[in-house]
Amino acid sequence: MITKKSLQNLNGLLMLSAIAKYHSKRKVAEVTNSSIDTVNKYISNLEQMLGVQLVVNNARGTHLTDRALEIVEQVENVQELLDKIYDQHHFDNKYEGEVCVCLPLMLSTALFPSGVTGFCEEHPDIKVISLATLEALDYNDMGIDFGIVSCEPRPSKEFALLYEKSIDCCFFASKNYLDKYGYPNNLDDLLQNHKIVEVLQNKNYFPKWRGFIAEAKNVSFSSNSAYAVIEAMRHGLGVGLMPKQFKDKELVRLDNLENDFQMKLCLIVNKRTRDIPRVKIVTDYYKAALDRI
Repeated sequence: MITKKSLQNLNGLLMLSAIAKYHSKRKVAEVTNSSIDTVNKYISNLEQMLGVQLVVNNARGTHLTDRALEIVEQVENVQELLDKIYDQHHFDNKYEGEVCVCLPLMLSTALFPSGVTGFCEEHPDIKVISLATLEALDYNDMGIDFGIVSCEPRPSKEFALLYEKSIDCCFFASKNYLDKYGYPNNLDDLLQNHKIVEVLQNKNYFPKWRGFIAEAKNVSFSSNSAYAVIEAMRHGLGVGLMPKQFKDKELVRLDNLENDFQMKLCLIVNKRTRDIPRVKIVTDYYKAALDRI
């Protein structure tokens, strides 16, 4: 029979599992929409009931004892049971509901969401939630169904690598800029005699970017917003690097500037939700969109 005490201990076990994941009571309080005092209360009650210490706090953070780690392994079975129940509900809804995807901001700006228009018309009952990140995607903590990362994905029990591809990038400039300053003849000419605008995350996307931009005589504009950099290019502030398939009626792709800048993209999927029909169909659509690049 389930008692009030049993429910309290179950909450304590789930809190313990969350501490194992985040190594921070503050973070656990945040993700569970509770207070640190509440987290402490559940853990303290659980320790009293079991008669062992479960959590250790020190300067490096919050950590679990060996006994607590053994308990957490068993708690994962509870979470798996809940996930199966949730997933069955989502499966029954077939092609209805939300699907959450996360993309690097530059990729989101250059390739999506314009390419999703046809999909949304074909599946009007699926709501695609697209999150754009400035830095490396922390997909383990975001509750996403799948994501596209611009670096080698970290090992994860919750996510699996589905697809990877490297896409070519090119330099772009506005017609007004080219009319005023002319076309760069080559990369050396670009670095020495032209204005350059850059997305600050380029250093994360392209290993050689730091050395390249360090040689530029005139970096006229930098931003962590790809939207802002595109606007800067449109207004003639300089030449910028974007994925080759990027299209803008006000910008000209400078195909004469041969370069070896490639952005590695990895599509990672949530193991829990990857087979839900609506998630699978959206994931397949984004994979196909990457395939066409």
